[in-house]
Order: sequence, then C-alpha cells, then structure tokens
Amino acid sequence: MRPPLHSMTSDAADGRLVVLVHGMEDEWRSWRSLVRLLDPSWRVYAAEMPWKAGSDHGWRRRARAGEWLRAALAGLDDEPDLLIGHSLGANAVLEALAAEPRPERATAVLVTPFYCPPGQPITWPVFERARRDFEQIIKDGLELRLGPRLERLEPDIARSMLAKMMDKIGPVGFTTLFEQFLATAELDLAAVTAPTLIIAGGRDPALSGTRAASLGCRLPRGRVVVEPAFGHFCHVNQVESVAERVRSFVPPLTIEEIQ
Repeated sequence: MRPPLHSMTSDAADGRLVVLVHGMEDEWRSWRSLVRLLDPSWRVYAAEMPWKAGSDHGWRRRARAGEWLRAALAGLDDEPDLLIGHSLGANAVLEALAAEPRPERATAVLVTPFYCPPGQPITWPVFERARRDFEQIIKDGLELRLGPRLERLEPDIARSMLAKMMDKIGPVGFTTLFEQFLATAELDLAAVTAPTLIIAGGRDPALSGTRAASLGCRLPRGRVVVEPAFGHFCHVNQVESVAERVRSFVPPLTIEEIQ
C-alpha cells in the first residue's frame, strides 16, 4: 500500500517540491506550524506514514522505513527537491537517500534522527539506556499533545496517562525503533550525494552531540547543527528556529529552474 501524501500549501504554489515525513506515534498534521514559516512558494506535502499514532507496527514486516517512504514519493508527479524528516521519519529519509537509485536533486533535513555509529558496542546498558530514552520521548510527546492542559492535571493522573500510552505502544513499538537505530550503522552513507542538514538538540535523548557529529562526518555533504535548548520535538516547540535553519540551508531557485 502506498502511504498517502497530503498537500499543505496553496494550489498556486509553484516553487520547490517538499515532502515532510513524521515520526513514530505522530501524524502528518504535526508539520502545520513549520509549513506556515517556510517559503510560501514551496509546494509542500506531508506523508502519512504507517508508523502514525495508533499503529500496531506491522508495517515493519512488509518493508523498511525507507522503502515505505519511496513508495509514498512514487505518488508525486516529479522528484522532490527537499525531504524533511523528524525522528523515525528522518531515519526513513536517510535510508531512502542511501539506497539505489538515489534521488538526483534532493536536499535533506534530518530533525532529531536516531543514529548508531559503526563499531558502537551494543550492550545491555546501551539497550536499557535506549529504553529509558524511548520512554522520555514518549513522555515529551504526551506533554506536547496535552499543552496547557498538563498544568491542570494532578501528577498521578499524568503518570497514569504516560503508563497507559507506554502499554499501548508496547515492547513492539520500542523494539521496532531500536532496530531502526541499529540499522543506521549499516547504511552506505559515504555514497549519499544529497546536501544534508542534521538538526540535533542538547535536550534530546535520541541523538547526542557526539553521535550527531559522527553522522555528519559520514555524510559527504553533511552539516550538523546542535542547539542546546532543542528537544526531540523542536520542529514544534522551537519551530521558528528550525524553520530559519531550513530556509537558510535550502538554496534559492536558479534562473534555469524558475524557467
């Protein structure tokens, strides 16, 4: 099944073709705030990926994350100029860029991806830390959804809501994400030709500064930005700063492209 693409811009937009890819237990609408701050001439689509909120994660038995993204891109009338992914969506973008055939003209922005450097020993402490980080990310996502309502909730109720969400996602959701984390160590990143911006945050448990730097070094045209105040959901919580980074990274259209 081909993941659907939702248009997020006016039909009059005729600039760069942009595709947004959300993370696990998220939805395509989470990009709305960012889209409002991007170049209004861009044609922006948000992919509705099978790992959206409420998924049973059976998608992983049918295809890899990057393959699902390629299936979504096949629904476009042209090759995208810009791919922006968040969390698992960023890993899907990375997988798609590392596989053959590679997009010829795409630029990529990876917002708080997961990354395992080659040679990283996978020990029980690493596994346990990843599980704790996963729970923290789910907690941050829940707080983001609750917004101002969180301040009116009793701490016990908030903890109960988090426990129910963790139970709903279950170990299958965590192990799916952990497998994606491990798989990044095997990607042929040296062959990725796309200019790639990696946005990491000092408050994000998913991608430390050292792992972000390692990822940037393995990408021939990689550039790393680590913002101390950014968390895992910086594309929502620090949307103005993220939008500025994206706009400054993407080159303007040339005269030939406009014509």
